[in-house]
Amino acid sequence: MGTLPTESGAAGGDQFRILVVEDSVVDAMVVRERLERDGRFAVTHVATLADTLRRLSEDVLPDAVILDLNLSDSAGLETFCQIHDPFPNQPIIILTGDHDESLGIKAMRLGAQDYVGKSYLDGQVLVRSLLYAIERNKRRMVEHRQRIVDRELQFAKQIQEYLLPNDSPEIPGFDVAGRCVAIDSTSGDFFDFIDHGDGKWDIVLADVCGHGIGPAMITVGTRRLLRSTAELYEDVGQLITIANRGICEDTFQSLFVTLFFARLDPKARRLTYVGAGHLGFMIDSNGDAFELTTRGIPTGVDPDYTYQVDGSIEISGGQIVLLMTDGIWEARGDDHVAFGKDRAVDVVHRNRSKPASEIVAELISSVTSFCDPHPLKDDMTAVVIKSC
Repeated sequence: MGTLPTESGAAGGDQFRILVVEDSVVDAMVVRERLERDGRFAVTHVATLADTLRRLSEDVLPDAVILDLNLSDSAGLETFCQIHDPFPNQPIIILTGDHDESLGIKAMRLGAQDYVGKSYLDGQVLVRSLLYAIERNKRRMVEHRQRIVDRELQFAKQIQEYLLPNDSPEIPGFDVAGRCVAIDSTSGDFFDFIDHGDGKWDIVLADVCGHGIGPAMITVGTRRLLRSTAELYEDVGQLITIANRGICEDTFQSLFVTLFFARLDPKARRLTYVGAGHLGFMIDSNGDAFELTTRGIPTGVDPDYTYQVDGSIEISGGQIVLLMTDGIWEARGDDHVAFGKDRAVDVVHRNRSKPASEIVAELISSVTSFCDPHPLKDDMTAVVIKSC
């Protein structure tokens, strides 16, 4: 049988593209006139299954397909399956005759969005069915994409959690623990414990600017760079200088990395450290505290920057070194007052008799309670180095 002209003119910005698959010229004309009279649809018509599959393969997919199951080159549910199987995300509305409504129902069970009897083509039923089908499909696609994103984020979270230390290191004379809490699925913070095999340990706390999947990707590369260079350099300033060059290659200006890198020699009870936009805190047994100030700029900013050792301190019995990211001291409560460094130091001191892991847990819990009922707005990471 003959076909209607295949193009109805350029679609307006808010028009839906509709492909009508119908071998009856009269029925196709009724559909086209009804939809174009509405003004929200741009209609294209084909008469065979072969033309339908060719158009769907070659052109931009339409917003919906109106399909007569009985064509000159295909009949029944097979017509639907031939289209739906290769294009499962394409919304299809079935046109049914007076005596084949059951086919429309069966097609819906196989994935069709809806069916409309040909006796209703000139009314609002077809328009309403199209609009509902298009909207349902949009929601379904959004939900489908969100499920994919959620799965990917969950996988990224598992990878990042796997890279964080599972256990605290066993260091004679010291109790060391860390914890990272992400406000999203992934974190821009991380900490690490690196065993040199000769008794010395490197202890790292780092914070990539921002949070979420982008900064999380940077943490993975930064961790590997630090672990690789830690094996090669005795001078921690030189170590960070070399690592910074690699970090600069992997980042851009808005994703710089602040970090505190310390090498602990338990035999000498000495902590040698360098900071890149980050500092630490030494807390005495009586509660007095002083900052372990640093001079280095954040890594990832200037590949030619030279880092120097910022300090080397002896840790006596009862002293605690606290490292934390700004998500802890900048967290704000109901009155918009920041949790603050002093409050963090006080929490650590009040819990000094507990194991390091419990001290860290108390600190995180205190910040969370301080902010309640407001949600945390930044990742939180803390490391406690307790001298026994």
